[in-house]
Parts: sequence; structure tokens; C-alpha cells
Amino acid sequence: MKEIYLRVQGIDMDFRKANVLARSVAAFFEKEPAVVAWHDAARRQMSPVIEGADTRSRWRDYGKAYGGDLNVSVNDDYDFIFADSSDFQGLEHSPYVAVRDKQGHEYLCLAESLRDPNNPHEEACFRIDEPEHSALHEG
Repeated sequence: MKEIYLRVQGIDMDFRKANVLARSVAAFFEKEPAVVAWHDAARRQMSPVIEGADTRSRWRDYGKAYGGDLNVSVNDDYDFIFADSSDFQGLEHSPYVAVRDKQGHEYLCLAESLRDPNNPHEEACFRIDEPEHSALHEG
């Protein structure tokens, strides 16, 4: 696995900023980078969530097992494992759609339950661009 370690100083780094930075770097090394797994050391969170797993390493094992070949680490606090998705087989007729709200947050929504594509709601959508993959709250 290729490893890139970034050290950022003078910026209040959080998960969102680290994610954007890691994706930008991955774009130089993968045709179509896709996050396979991530780790937020400060919050002791990882994706995918694996109950009872060691948050210090299980995300890395998962990422390697599922095609991840590039790890971008930001300040040793955030890690993102990427795979090149250009060879992934796409879904022809997926029941899901990707949606962004007015603030630019990303959601995965069940298309048939989505009333307004500009207003994701908890009955149809889950936010996918934050470590807290919780249901939406309309607002």
C-alpha cells in the first residue's frame, strides 16, 4: 500500500478539512479515487463501523482487504484509504441517488422516497460526508 503522510500547521484541522485534503491528494495517484475506509483517531471512530473492532487498526485491515492501495494520513489524526474505482462495476439501475443540500453536504437517498431533490430528509436519506453517519434532522 502506498502511504502519504501530511503534516498541516497553522490550520485548525477537523475531519471535514482532512477529508477534502486527502481526496485532493488521492486524485494525483488514482484515476478515480474512492474512500474504502477512514479513521478519526481523536474521536475513536472509523468506517466501516465494525462492532467490537480495534479502532486503531481494523479500518486499515478492512481497507486493504477491499482494494485500498493508498493511505493518506493527515497530522496522524485522520486516515483515509483509497481504491481506484475506475474498474469498479457500476449499478445500472440503482434505487439510490446522491444528493447535495444547499450547504453542500452529501447524502445517499432512496430515490422513490425523496420528495424534493434539493431537500434531503431523514425518511429517505443519510448524510455521507461526515463521520457521524446519523439520520437527518429537517431544518
